[in-house]
Amino acid sequence: MTNNAKNFNQLEDWLTILINTYSIQPSTSLAKIISYQLNQLILDDELKFIIDKRCEYIAMQKYWRWVSLL
Repeated sequence: MTNNAKNFNQLEDWLTILINTYSIQPSTSLAKIISYQLNQLILDDELKFIIDKRCEYIAMQKYWRWVSLL
């Protein structure tokens, strides 16, 4: 596994932790962090070649941006 792939997997793992934390204790600031984390994943080089996952993360980011504005 390349260093970029490891970094991408770490970003995904961190995103999972953040979303699970939000489900237990929702907050606007946590929604903003989740949106930021999704942005990091979208910009990652590994995701450029996985179109389905990229579209999924863009849709998720739109949702979390909306939640962070509530």
